[in-house]
Amino acid sequence: MLRGEEEAEPEAAPGEDALYKHFLLQGVIVPKILTFDEASKCLSNLGKDESGVRYAYLMLSATDMKLTDISKITCFKHVLFVDVSGNFLELDALQILCEMPFLILLRAERNKVASGGLNPCPYLQVLVLNKNQINETDDISQPYLETLDLSNNVIYEARFQSDNLRELKQLEMVGNQLVELAGSFPESLEKLYLAQNRIHKIVTSDLSKLVNLKILHLRENKLHKLDGFTEDLKNLTYLNLRRNSVRQLRQLRKLRCLPKLETLILIDNPVMSRKKEGMGEEEEEEEEEMEGEEEKKDYVRISILVMLPNLKRINKEVVSLEERDEAFFIGEEKMQEIMDEESSDEESIIVTTTEITTEYTTETETEIGLEQLEYGG
Repeated sequence: MLRGEEEAEPEAAPGEDALYKHFLLQGVIVPKILTFDEASKCLSNLGKDESGVRYAYLMLSATDMKLTDISKITCFKHVLFVDVSGNFLELDALQILCEMPFLILLRAERNKVASGGLNPCPYLQVLVLNKNQINETDDISQPYLETLDLSNNVIYEARFQSDNLRELKQLEMVGNQLVELAGSFPESLEKLYLAQNRIHKIVTSDLSKLVNLKILHLRENKLHKLDGFTEDLKNLTYLNLRRNSVRQLRQLRKLRCLPKLETLILIDNPVMSRKKEGMGEEEEEEEEEMEGEEEKKDYVRISILVMLPNLKRINKEVVSLEERDEAFFIGEEKMQEIMDEESSDEESIIVTTTEITTEYTTETETEIGLEQLEYGG
């Protein structure tokens, strides 16, 4: 063997895979260290290094390798982008990457990370910790981080320190266990994605601090009322409420405080399938036969425009000049009609802790258990 040449890894013995699967079923993780030779084969994207003269590999992707130790990655100090998704890495194993002087992006999805509290990295801008076991957020501190993905973890409350995330522009917490849009978020946020949680309430005092927010994504939550929005959200232009439980048109009047709101997504809310007021079932069916289903949809869109005349897009369609004109001409009368609606039982529903716990136990815990079995815990 030549001097400096790495010793080849021995081939897996027959039956080793079956033994490994046996350990996984028992909840035991077999230590596996990434070797220098393996890490070398994971390199790609040749480009200029920090000197601007020499060339080096800028990306390293060591995914789905059952790794528990990735310290050899630090041998490649010029790497900018690291992807170690689909392994058995815990926070301590990731900490070694903070020694890399030029790291810009780190993806560590589908591991066993229980905290995002990595040591500060001098240039880290994108951190993806999707599908881990994170339940706390107040220990995350990265001076130049711009994008943070904590989706599909077990976070019940958002608690971030703005001083520790001064440059954060985009935060994703899709598929967690948030019950309220509350807590403390980095005030620098421009995009906030909270789909597929259990949010039934928006707390004004917490949301009002997000003065830079432009996009708020609340798809597939449990909102019945639209209380909590405030004029302090002076830059919010896009609001996605798809697949919530908004039933009353008059709830939309609570969004009039948003001065720059241009796009509203309400698909799959009960309010989008309303019948015309004062019209019986037979009359409704007869009108649909005469004018088609599109007329029914137009009625709801016009009503939304009466409540929010500054919208430029409702759901997938741009607001037409004809719709805007019709909303203007019937505005005062229609507004009074909408505000006179009787409140529904659905608007008064309160989500209890027992209901949330039961739902989590029967649905989410089962899903997490299957994923942890697949990835070793």
